[in-house]
Amino acid sequence: MTQAENEKYNVLIVEDDKEIRDGIEIFLKSQNYNVYKAADGIEGLAVIEAHEIHLAIVDIMMPRMDGYALAKELRSAANNVPILMVTARQSANDKREGFLSGTDDYMVKPVDEEEMMLRISA
Repeated sequence: MTQAENEKYNVLIVEDDKEIRDGIEIFLKSQNYNVYKAADGIEGLAVIEAHEIHLAIVDIMMPRMDGYALAKELRSAANNVPILMVTARQSANDKREGFLSGTDDYMVKPVDEEEMMLRISA
């Protein structure tokens, strides 16, 4: 996929840490993705309801609504937007809960940008 083709794709970053959220945004925009941002799951749901989102990059540990709850909410509403969880939580139980909540892929922070691009492209 070329960078020009990426402009067609809307990616939502749901992350409560502003520096991480902004860093992922800068990287994705450098790859020509359209980027939306939310600080927690509740804001993320609002963005998904208002825009056509092709991929959600979601943290787990957030205030108000965490990433697990966001994934469960989307799946229970039959929303099949792909979800890539990007989190510091790395135990087998955390990953298990992520996949059982409806996550499509799971990455542990700190994130390698090249690996993230491979997962997004997939």
